[in-house]
Amino acid sequence: MARDERDRTLNAQQPSGRALLSRSFLLILSGAQLGEMFELEPGHSCVIGRKQGVEVMIRDGGVSRRHATITVEGAGARLRDLESQNGTFVDGVRVNDCSLVNGDRIHIGVSTVLKFVQADEVEAEFQRKLSRGALHEPLTGLYNRLHFMERLTSELAAAQRHKRALSLLLIDVDHFKGVNDEHGHLAGDEALKMVARVLQSTVRKEDVVARYGGEEFVVLARETAMTGGRALAERVRKAVERSRYTWQGHDLNLTVSIGVTVSIGLTQFEPGRSDREILEAADKALYRAKQKGRNCVVALPLVTGA
Repeated sequence: MARDERDRTLNAQQPSGRALLSRSFLLILSGAQLGEMFELEPGHSCVIGRKQGVEVMIRDGGVSRRHATITVEGAGARLRDLESQNGTFVDGVRVNDCSLVNGDRIHIGVSTVLKFVQADEVEAEFQRKLSRGALHEPLTGLYNRLHFMERLTSELAAAQRHKRALSLLLIDVDHFKGVNDEHGHLAGDEALKMVARVLQSTVRKEDVVARYGGEEFVVLARETAMTGGRALAERVRKAVERSRYTWQGHDLNLTVSIGVTVSIGLTQFEPGRSDREILEAADKALYRAKQKGRNCVVALPLVTGA
């Protein structure tokens, strides 16, 4: 046989038993957090609820602050209702204390359905990637616009129903075209990622942060009135202004330090306002921030006004 006709198949490393160990997850099938996954630690009782700080936090107005617990036990799990107001249902049957097996569906709140899943690491990683791709945009890792719009609708409904405060920040990177023109589009991408990191480190875990499009970002601050929203917007603006990143110049011999600023338009939810109206108000506020010279915050409490 000629040398170039020999079998050149590479030696493959066989998967170890450790790589195939089963892991347990809760996967959200419907509701405002569609696609999110929560890994469950064997033997540890995880609280499912609306309260900040619980292991499985569900943003659904019909979910109690501490709604239920789930504990992985061997090849299954134990689900216990914590005397929730609206109850816990497994495959359509209301339960107080029951065993779960792989594939069981848990219905809680107004629109949330969770699936108990046990999978090996390969399957789990595949599901994580599917989940991330459905909810996040690839450059910054923030929520994408489609997911934000779905969340905005559900959060406005909850604010209306429960009379909760809600603020919306629309954020635009100042002179972004100039960064692209002077340093190149890759440098512009780094500027967007830097702003995304600042947003993630500045807002609270329960707030919604998304890339709205191009060089625009949006923050939905839950249970936050205009005063708190303005304080948050100023923290974001100052944090971005302080942040810089290094970039190699076009001649490859010069490393430059690049910084950007942001303009922020702020508005708040008011009873009866639609998602279109609150977005229009934030957009109008952002336009005025740019008119004022950029790198500032403008708040407009109403869609119509001076």
